[in-house]
Amino acid sequence: MKLYSGLFGLLQLCIVSLLLWLQISVSVNAASRDALETIQSGLGRQLFLDDRLIDPGLTENVKRQFNPPHTLRRVLKPEMSWEALGFIFYCSVVDHDGTAMLYYGAYDGEKQKHFCLASSEDGLTWERPELKLSDYQESKLNNIFPFEAVEAGVFLDPHAPAEKRFRLLHNRHWPDPARAGVYLSSSADGIHWEQSDVRLFPRVPDSQPSGCWDPQTQEYAVYLRAWDPKRSICRVAVKDFETPWPYDTKISPLHVWGKAKVATISRELPIVMRPDDRDPENVQLYTSNVFRYPWAENAYFAFPATYFLYQGPQFKNRALNRNDGTFDVQLAVSRDGIHWDRQRDAWIQPDFIDDLQLQLVSMGTGMIRRGRELHQYFVGWPHTHGRPVVWDRDLKNRAEWLKRDLGGIYCATSRLDGFVSMDAGNETGVLTTKPLRITGSQLNLNIDVSGTGIAVVAILDAAGNVIPGFSATDCEAIHADSVDFPVKWNSGHQLKELAGKSIRLQFQMQHSKLYAIELTE
Repeated sequence: MKLYSGLFGLLQLCIVSLLLWLQISVSVNAASRDALETIQSGLGRQLFLDDRLIDPGLTENVKRQFNPPHTLRRVLKPEMSWEALGFIFYCSVVDHDGTAMLYYGAYDGEKQKHFCLASSEDGLTWERPELKLSDYQESKLNNIFPFEAVEAGVFLDPHAPAEKRFRLLHNRHWPDPARAGVYLSSSADGIHWEQSDVRLFPRVPDSQPSGCWDPQTQEYAVYLRAWDPKRSICRVAVKDFETPWPYDTKISPLHVWGKAKVATISRELPIVMRPDDRDPENVQLYTSNVFRYPWAENAYFAFPATYFLYQGPQFKNRALNRNDGTFDVQLAVSRDGIHWDRQRDAWIQPDFIDDLQLQLVSMGTGMIRRGRELHQYFVGWPHTHGRPVVWDRDLKNRAEWLKRDLGGIYCATSRLDGFVSMDAGNETGVLTTKPLRITGSQLNLNIDVSGTGIAVVAILDAAGNVIPGFSATDCEAIHADSVDFPVKWNSGHQLKELAGKSIRLQFQMQHSKLYAIELTE
């Protein structure tokens, strides 16, 4: 009897433990659902960078498509004497009170570097303003700044006071190891700059930095080129942008230019993007060109210059030196600026553009919006990475290149939100969201439906049942190409009736590209 009594007691204990586990499990799952709805409460404009909004179990016959620019055109040629050997492959664009300001570097005929400015209203026709700040060939009638800042990134800082609205991150004091590194300059108008003497980081990334104020984290985020051991992208985040950055001082300096010169970055800062086994062995990441996208929530884009080095016996007759090769521009997307999904296909490649075959393309930082279009700017070269080094030692070769078309700065134009879309073809595609708790009264779509396509939207409850009055057949057919299409239901019901409730959006599409959704008041 004692044996049976003991077994019965053990069985009771197991049953109680199981019930407690089930109760905890149900509570955890319920809390997870509530957390999901809370995260998505008050849905603003959202892009389909990932499956954050999508329920894969209720989605079929749609695919995520990464879309390259629809138009590439040359907008600035190296036509001035201080641009005689073309543009250096870094540039930055900002949009200030409706005027686009493009910062770029140029080589003159002696291969001296100059930091310059161009301006535009529409982003397509550019002028070189006479800044009257720097003497060149006994004249100040030029667009040259009075300091060199070629490996530089410019951005607008909404968190700074007006007198520091423009921020410039650039390398200074090369190659002095006691002074060289990354510095900050600030400006009220983007023309007259005040240079800080505070060395933010005692390494030289030997490439263009990207920076921004991130309202999501209430920090400044800066992206730099590092070696890990190949060229990669690192990130630092700081609250105070004008004091030295924290870094891992236990990492030994990487002296790629010799110990008598300043070191470059290796693993002192967290690496957020690197070449991996999905890349060819010769591929490295030369620049980051990260942009926090301001026209949607929680969206970050990077356009790294992907460097294919001419290394190995099959390239021995092609490489000009040990550091030669070509660039593609790739696209990477992120929700937080830290975790990235990098597409391996070229987003822009060195093609035949405006009657010139390019060999290298390098995206600049920033982008501007004009109506329903976005403009970005990249430098295109008709030669490879190693050619400027040849000009240093071969004056005859340099003189020959002075007579050639040396490429320029090109504009890449994309649709608003157009980098990523969810696409349906001839077979009806269905995209269903996870449960959302909405507060808006109007659903707008950035959508492109072809001439033989159609799209409709149904609203479901959290369990996946159609809510009466919001079925697909109640929805007015969407047969348009619009960046802000208002969805309506013929039943007379309005979205505001569902405010505060947990619902799902279900898109049924043929021959359609869905770029973004937005709930507005």
